[in-house]
Amino acid sequence: MILANVIFGSLRGKPREELEDAVETYLSSLFKGGQICGQRFLTLTKGKVNAHVLLAAPEAMGLKFHSAWGRKNLAEVVALFGREPVWKILDDDVGKTSSKWRGAPFLYLFTNAFDWYSPVCRSDVKRSVPVPLFTLPVSDQTKEDLYSWQESYREHDNIWLESRALEIPAYRQLADPNSRLSEDGRDLCREVEAGTGIPTFYYLMRYWGRSKGEEERVCPGCGGAWRTTASEDEKCFREFHIRCDSCRLVSHLGVSTDGRHARIGEFLTRQSG
Repeated sequence: MILANVIFGSLRGKPREELEDAVETYLSSLFKGGQICGQRFLTLTKGKVNAHVLLAAPEAMGLKFHSAWGRKNLAEVVALFGREPVWKILDDDVGKTSSKWRGAPFLYLFTNAFDWYSPVCRSDVKRSVPVPLFTLPVSDQTKEDLYSWQESYREHDNIWLESRALEIPAYRQLADPNSRLSEDGRDLCREVEAGTGIPTFYYLMRYWGRSKGEEERVCPGCGGAWRTTASEDEKCFREFHIRCDSCRLVSHLGVSTDGRHARIGEFLTRQSG
């Protein structure tokens, strides 16, 4: 993410609240389109409304990447301030372009409770390299749906990590390929694949595993074999232990050998009810 300052302009005799509401609406549209991410802050500095935001990529503020909603909100901002906002990148070390989706062997959908980046990632790198949503050839609605799915996933992950009353229901949403959260995510994977032409997989969490037979576990989507050839000492998160090309699912072996909840997300258990 890249820190940037956006200078909108002076109040021009208008109520500060009115101008800041318009700015927030505009920035929200950029957020939902994947152009900015993380937290943002509004300030009034030397009589001018400013925002400090995190850009998803150096080119993210470009008008060509604005959604229809973003363009509409921008027009309203310009009408209020009488000028276009001025963007200034504050980071010293910034690349020229963002990570591209073109050329990836496959893409996958993944996020977590602490993630502010795009949930769409490349598969052929040694570390997590998200592909900014604004660069994907999908509809504005799909980009906003990806944002909403990510927010929902992060909330469920937070609930699971807190290990309280809703720990297991939250984990089921994360680990079961047929949960509402997973089904929504898999639908979005299909839309990304339709737009890019690149196989797009859904990452399925697997925390609770089995002390015996974990490696022989079948795909929870179709019951077929899905163990890959990745060796046990490959620690890179992107080297998935298991993958089903038919179901477009990727995952890892369970981390915990406490088998009490290992049935969650397993094919046979799901089939038997």
